[in-house]
Amino acid sequence: MTATPDRLAPTMPLPPYSFVPGHDHPHPVTDPAGHLHGRKSPAPMPPEVLATIPGEPAARRQVLAASLATNPHWLHAIDLFNGGYYWEAHEAWEGFWHALGRTTPEARFVQGLIRLAAACVKIREGRPAGVGRHALRAKELLGERPATDRGTNTGIGDGLGLSPHSIASVLEELENHRPECWHTTRVPVVRVLAADLRLAGGNGKRAALEG
Repeated sequence: MTATPDRLAPTMPLPPYSFVPGHDHPHPVTDPAGHLHGRKSPAPMPPEVLATIPGEPAARRQVLAASLATNPHWLHAIDLFNGGYYWEAHEAWEGFWHALGRTTPEARFVQGLIRLAAACVKIREGRPAGVGRHALRAKELLGERPATDRGTNTGIGDGLGLSPHSIASVLEELENHRPECWHTTRVPVVRVLAADLRLAGGNGKRAALEG
């Protein structure tokens, strides 16, 4: 595995473990010993921010990408995914999915990220059918795979400030994952992918977005 990229939200602590169904660690929310038990999830995008987002599609994507590039909860979700906290990244992105309307193009993109995280959880569970199902749905939701970060086609090229190349790399690795590479170990955190999600124009660090 490659080294985990620099943290995007270094002031937000990572959990003590990543939850995997059927493993030894307590459910983060429902178990009193869970690391999220009793904690109220903050609104990932304040209503006043959502109210300023324009309706025109191109302008909406641009404003959202700029907003998310400085949103600590969005950056923390990327940190969680890159660090191997796949169940927790799934939960963090779900808040954005709800905030963005669940059925809007932007929400569907976030749903694709959720499916990426779900596929990685299934890798840790050792469930090949689940890995394939979630990876295929993620590919459908995230769109076609451009060759470079500056691809002008729709789909990943409009990826809310995330590098399309990094998303394509994650998708490709999931598609090519072999059963003998799956990680069912019960240690607290296992990073099952070498590929990282990154911001457009950067190498895992917070960066100015490419226009």
